[in-house]
This record gives sequence, C-alpha cells and structure tokens, in this order.
Amino acid sequence: MTLHLLTQGATLRLRQGRLLLEVEGVSLRSYPARQVRQVAVWGNVRLSTPALVFLLKQGATVLFLSLDGFLYGYAASFPDPNPATLRAQFAQDPLPLARAFVLGKLRSARVLLDRLGLPGSQLLQEALAQAAGASHLGALRGAEGLGSRAYFLGLRELLRPWGFEGRNRRPPRDLVNAALSYGYALLLGRALLAVRLAGLHPEVGYLHAEGRRNPALALDLMEEFRIPVVDHVVLSALRRGKLGLEHAEMREGGVYLSEEGKRILIPLLEERFLQEATHPLGFRKTYGELLEVQAARLKAAILKGKPYSPFYQK
Repeated sequence: MTLHLLTQGATLRLRQGRLLLEVEGVSLRSYPARQVRQVAVWGNVRLSTPALVFLLKQGATVLFLSLDGFLYGYAASFPDPNPATLRAQFAQDPLPLARAFVLGKLRSARVLLDRLGLPGSQLLQEALAQAAGASHLGALRGAEGLGSRAYFLGLRELLRPWGFEGRNRRPPRDLVNAALSYGYALLLGRALLAVRLAGLHPEVGYLHAEGRRNPALALDLMEEFRIPVVDHVVLSALRRGKLGLEHAEMREGGVYLSEEGKRILIPLLEERFLQEATHPLGFRKTYGELLEVQAARLKAAILKGKPYSPFYQK
C-alpha cells in the first residue's frame, strides 16, 4: 500500500498498529500500519517520530515532495550497496544500458501514436534507427531528443483543447504538462524504491547525468515506464473527462494541478501500477512489479554481464 498525504498541516501518527492522519487532534483517516510500503508526503505534512521509525523498521520508503511534484528526497532504511556492486556500477560501459532505456521509451512512444492514429510514427522509426546505431552517448541522446520531439508533436494534435503545444516544465505552462510532471514525480519515487530494493546505488546512472543527490539510475529506469504508466493515465483521464481545465490553477508564472486535480490523478496512477502488462520477453506482471523486475535484471546485467532488454508496450 502506498499512502499519499496531501492534507496540509496534518500529522501522521502511530497508534495501536495503525497509522492515523490527524489535524489538530481530529482523526481524518486510518491505515493498517503493516500494509504500508511507501508514503508520499506532499508539502506541509508531518510524521511523528514513532510513525517514521515504524515505517523505516518495516522497510517502507518515505518520499518528501513539494506540492508541485518536485522530489526533495526520501527516508529509508536500505543498507548501502555492496562495495562490489558499487564498483561494478562505476565500471559498467554506459552505452549499452543507456541505449536500452532509450529504445524502450521510443518503442512505447511509437506504439501509442499508432494506436491513437496520430502523426509522428515515421520520425520515431528514424529516431529508433539512430538510437540503435549510436556509437556514443551524445549521438544516443540526440536520437532520444528527436524521438521525444516527434512524440510530443504527435500528441499536440490530440491535446490542443487542453492548451498543449509541446512538452514544457519548470514551470509547466498548461494542464497537460502539469499532470505529466506530477505523474513523473510519483513514478520517480517508485523507480527509486525499485533501484534500492535491487541493491543498486541510485546516483550512478548511464543515460542521465550523474550529480550529487541526483537519482540518475532511477531516472534511467523510469524512462521505460513514462509512457505506458504516466502518459497513458493522463491521456485517458483527459479524454474521459476525469481531468479538465477546471483542475488547473495559475500561479508563480506557471500552471499547476489544483488540489482536486491531484486527488483525481493519484488514485488513477496507483490503479495503473496494479494493472498487469506483458513484458516483451513474454511474462505478465503488474506495472509496479515490472519496475522491480527491471531493476533486478539491470543488476544482473551490471554484475554478471547478462543482456538487458527494456520494457516497452507492444
């Protein structure tokens, strides 16, 4: 179970085996403590020390995010990666793994555009060919950029009624980008958890630039799941009328999801993580499980030289 704490000024407390969300002593919600695997703290929400210690003891991860979806950091009791694993991460040739992340993302992009009958498939095919033949990271990132532009140009035709003209962020300038950025923050938290469960260091990545407190490897892994998880949910919510322009609010020079918009989007994303999908290798698992499977396969590729194939929609 993942808890999303959105009520500003609330406190999560531990009492008699349950986690209680309270405001000024009044209980709003109650959760079975031992079933909680992850807690997302959005904005000004507090955790009591007993609640935090309990969560850490049972291996839960606590994510701290801004109301706009920026991941500040996390608290967890994972042991540091084994030194041999860390050395192997640093020694790994980045190009093969980075290529797999990009190919997975672009394949899912092409499938989605084709399913929706949108333009861009030919450009995406060209980007895939460039990525497959890239001889260095710069060329690979160029191919990814080409494919991403083709993908979002294709979506523009469908999403113009909601003000979408292309991908933008920091700040997002329309409802679609606000929802995508918010969903990607939630996905990043899941990817961080999967990487740490696999015993890998989240800051040693291959496609994304490394930097202190930058979870490059989690960002790498989440590339395979951006489109089948977050983009799928956001597009579906818009087209079915669950999210609309009334759920956007303008402030600080950007457009952000309203509180009601967040409360609509988060359960839809959590439901998506529980849905099953078929891996290109033929087995079926939920999207949440597939993230962890891919992290474990990534570790095997780093430590044992096993081939790493990405997840993508077919």
